[in-house]
Amino acid sequence: MHVGLAVSSNRFTGAAAVAEHWCRALHAAGHEARLLFVAGANLERRLIGVPWAIPDLVKERRSGDIWSNIRALRRLAEGSDVVMTFLPHDHIEALIAGAHRSAPLVRAFRNPRHLRKDPFHRWVAQRCSGALAPFESLLERTEQLIGGRPAMSLLVPVEDRFRPGPDPREARQLLGMDRVTPVIGMVGKLAHGRGFEMLLDAAARARNHCRILAVGHGEFQPSLERHSQDLGISDHVIWAGKREEDLPLLLGAMDAVVFAAPGSDWGHRAISEVQACARPVIARPLAGVEDLVRHERTGLITENPQGIANAFDRLIDEPDFARTLGLGASEATADRRFEAIGRRLATFLEEFSPVDRSPGWRN
Repeated sequence: MHVGLAVSSNRFTGAAAVAEHWCRALHAAGHEARLLFVAGANLERRLIGVPWAIPDLVKERRSGDIWSNIRALRRLAEGSDVVMTFLPHDHIEALIAGAHRSAPLVRAFRNPRHLRKDPFHRWVAQRCSGALAPFESLLERTEQLIGGRPAMSLLVPVEDRFRPGPDPREARQLLGMDRVTPVIGMVGKLAHGRGFEMLLDAAARARNHCRILAVGHGEFQPSLERHSQDLGISDHVIWAGKREEDLPLLLGAMDAVVFAAPGSDWGHRAISEVQACARPVIARPLAGVEDLVRHERTGLITENPQGIANAFDRLIDEPDFARTLGLGASEATADRRFEAIGRRLATFLEEFSPVDRSPGWRN
């Protein structure tokens, strides 16, 4: 089966990260897949030399760019048994390109805001042969929008590099931190509404003296720094910046990792990465979290800063419970690895793949 995936993004984040991971997952499961994306940023740098990566989309600054992208989508569809899109922009341009006439078109909805019921978006959605929802509780809503066609929810696979690592104390030593002080942390963009304020508020309320490890970058950092000063904890905060290569080590240094707000993609990939490293996650009861976290089995679910502080104190006061929670979390990610997710995705896409398959893509 030849699957063409298209995402109108040039950065490895949000829907583009899901598209890239699912493309890798299909290859891991033994299928051919190509990813069409926008050239010119870190997604292209990440995929340099990867034969299935096609940076043939361009940033649309003039009308000619739009038609160039439509032609690229048409070429992708002509060699595909199934075409997948991930964002409203991809989807609309794929329809203009006639991709749905060359191959079945499957939409991967990645954000609840994209499930819009106005006449235009309903018409666009119902040009799909099927759809994928980011989590189980959105599945019925997705099916209704696409007119009852086949749909399923599918998690984002977790990379193999996220595995149980050294003892947190050893990880902290490798990062130049003291081995003794407990660490509470979070990973994400330092933007308003992404949960870092809640992390700081919870750390200030915790009974156990702790360090706060904030991994990420963004325009909201100065405001967060001022907030930490107002709370009297600025000396305890480590602003680690955006990290990629050593992210598993950073996660391993944390006694608990907080997940307080969704990112640009609602698949909550960060939770799986934390769990795969056998670290306890403290998550708010957001939509989709229930697909990943079983309270007191693979993580802790709580609502507000005081609840997060109480959960963190419990993990520090009960180290055996914390270890059991981390082990359960790690075991839960076994079926979220690339090959397993690729098999599930391929089985779903096979429903739409024609008997007389396309000969594949022209180089």
